[in-house]
Amino acid sequence: MSAIACAAMFAACSDDSTNPGGQHEFEPTEPALLSTGSPTKDEDPSVLRAQDGTLFVTWFSDRGGNSDIYLTSTRDGNEWTSPARITTDAGGDFYGNLIQDTAGVFHLTWFRWTAPFVGHIWYNRSPDGLTWDPAAEVQVTQVDGVDDWVPVLAQAPDGTLLIYFVSEARDDTNPTSEIYVSWKGPGDTAWNPAVPGAGINSATEHDHLPYAARTDGAVTLVWVRHDTSEPLPWLNPKSDLYAATSTDGFAWSAPMKITNDTGDVVHLFPQLFTNLDGDWGLLWLSTRFAAMPLVYAMALTNLDDYPTALVQIALPGGYSHRVTATPTPGIFLGVWVQGPEGQQDIYFRFFAIPA
Repeated sequence: MSAIACAAMFAACSDDSTNPGGQHEFEPTEPALLSTGSPTKDEDPSVLRAQDGTLFVTWFSDRGGNSDIYLTSTRDGNEWTSPARITTDAGGDFYGNLIQDTAGVFHLTWFRWTAPFVGHIWYNRSPDGLTWDPAAEVQVTQVDGVDDWVPVLAQAPDGTLLIYFVSEARDDTNPTSEIYVSWKGPGDTAWNPAVPGAGINSATEHDHLPYAARTDGAVTLVWVRHDTSEPLPWLNPKSDLYAATSTDGFAWSAPMKITNDTGDVVHLFPQLFTNLDGDWGLLWLSTRFAAMPLVYAMALTNLDDYPTALVQIALPGGYSHRVTATPTPGIFLGVWVQGPEGQQDIYFRFFAIPA
């Protein structure tokens, strides 16, 4: 499939039924600063289009003298709510991931460091995405002395909530970073102890930066794999993308290697996203065509057609790019991190993926 045909899969039709109630029409914009009023570090954005069309962005910021998760939202793309601090613990809170379940409840996961590279996965929920009670936060992982981090949430077809994350030093037989999962079923009162992802972790390479989503009747997981010459994927000179699917979020298909470049090519920060018609795509950052990383996407149905089906996305440089469809067909919200170390900010733009 050509790149143009692939892009067309991401552009929803213009039927008025996709814009109920005459919602505000979103239009492409230039990049703009989102994390206003913050002279220190802002990173790890997560973006969500809620069922009512509201667009939410979470990220971590040091603006309050402590690393915490902040949230802003918009209904029209012009007016954003003031950044609200939604975690307040003395520990460092990073890498928030926000979803809304099929019943309309909002769920947030993140990792909390009690010391550098020592921490746990945490969770909270909200009825409206705007009000969060720090007293209701739940510690998901309980193993001390390890580094549980970069979590992502998904909901299985049976309603089970799943948190996938990376852990180091849990398994004495496997010294590499591995992807784990903890879950909370519809009848569970607490999160279940985390277990390694079945059949998806390499015994000799690091598995990192997972992203999961419920795609039609399954759960799809994408992640980064790289050798042990560097412990972190953004430091390694070469990495690849992998994907697997599961009907329940636990038993996985054999990992599929998506990228196949020769030489030192880096693939980072994968994300699954959908347009208004429910067509799923994979977004990530890659150095395949340039020394500086560029943002690319592929239709999820065409992951076996790399690199022919690649589409370059109209987002600037930086890292940790995340996108979601707006209520306007064909128009997406993109957010990313940009700026010098210690002074990074969150930026955004509205853009079209051309048909």
